[in-house]
Amino acid sequence: MADLDEIRRVYEMLDENADGVVNVGELCGFINKLGISMSEDDVRSILRKPLQSEDCCSLRFEDFVEFHQYIFYSQDNEENDESKDLMEAFRVFDQNKDGYISSNELQHVLSTMGLIPGGQDPQKCEKMICRFDTDCNGVLDFSEFKSMMSSKILP
Repeated sequence: MADLDEIRRVYEMLDENADGVVNVGELCGFINKLGISMSEDDVRSILRKPLQSEDCCSLRFEDFVEFHQYIFYSQDNEENDESKDLMEAFRVFDQNKDGYISSNELQHVLSTMGLIPGGQDPQKCEKMICRFDTDCNGVLDFSEFKSMMSSKILP
């Protein structure tokens, strides 16, 4: 866990009016300064789960520490959400629903999305699949697809 003094420093920075409480407006203002557009209702919604409270109008320091732990140390939630998103993407590419992505399926979806020109040399998609095809069966299963997507390499 991060140093408690460091968390307190962040908390005090967020507490713009120095009243000892970070209210939703202060937190929302900070998030918006980061370039993330969120309403106060959005911020309340985010706070409800870790604080397990419907009254999420303000955060005492103890609440903020709890919120910090939830955000930074509950990666299981993020990983589950990421896996769900990747599975949805995998299903888009797996057009024949056989549990694998072939080079033809990859090429079709990428060209449909405008990521590669239609009719592009199919060997480029074959090479792409080959690079991540750890079991050398010529297609990508979900695990191999995850590796490909995390590499951020697309044609």
